[in-house]
Parts: sequence; C-alpha cells; structure tokens
Amino acid sequence: MKTIIFMLCIAFAIPSVNAQTTSNSKVTVKYSSDDTSGKGYKINISISNTDDVYTLNASFPSHKTEEVKRFLNDHLDAKMSKNYGSYTWNYNNQGEEVYKVKLRKGKLSVFLDKEAVSIDLVDDLIDAFNDLRELIKE
Repeated sequence: MKTIIFMLCIAFAIPSVNAQTTSNSKVTVKYSSDDTSGKGYKINISISNTDDVYTLNASFPSHKTEEVKRFLNDHLDAKMSKNYGSYTWNYNNQGEEVYKVKLRKGKLSVFLDKEAVSIDLVDDLIDAFNDLRELIKE
C-alpha cells in the first residue's frame, strides 16, 4: 500500500515540476486628482510585460496629447503617420512588426514584440515607455 501511495505522489508531483516557465507580469495603475475646482483628472495605465510581449494602454487628460506626441517623436525611430486624428508609429524589422504605438486624443496604446529585436533595443524602448508613463502621471 505504501508503494502505491508513493507512486501516486510521484505521478502528481511530476506535472507540477513542468509547470509554466514563462514569466508574466501585469500591472494596472489608476490615478485621480484631489482637485475639487472642477479641473480634476483621471488617468488609467495598464501594463503587461511577459517574456515575449510588452503592452501599455493608457487613458489620460486630452490636454496632454501634444506633450505625449512630442515625447514619442523624440524617442521612437519610426516615422509618425497621421490618420483621422490619430497618430501611429510602426517599426518593422525584416518584415516583422517590432512595435506599434497609437496615440489618439487622451488615449495611448503600445505593442512591442520583444522577440523581433535585440535585448538592448527592448530595454531602451521599455525605459522610454516608463518615462512616458511618468510624463502621463504628472
């Protein structure tokens, strides 16, 4: 009987050893002002950072859109395209989409394929997006 119980314990333990090995980190940050003069604002920032992909989605006061656009133009290598009030930066490497950043009035979405480029570029872009997050929060 002890042998059977031991074998069952081993059978159930083996699948847990082969558990998911990818890291997944997701952070959601929400801010709101304490300003009671009617100029209050709400900021929502959602970040997902896995081994393969980094995404950032944010909504913020629309008056910050121009400041965010200037920041993106200064920090992204891709040329900006404008289409019906939205701005897009697409960067492709050997036919693969590396990142796509889309900015609309008060809204931002970022997609970065970490497997499509070098780790140095990934680190530089994530640092820039962290700085952008701070800019949005100010």
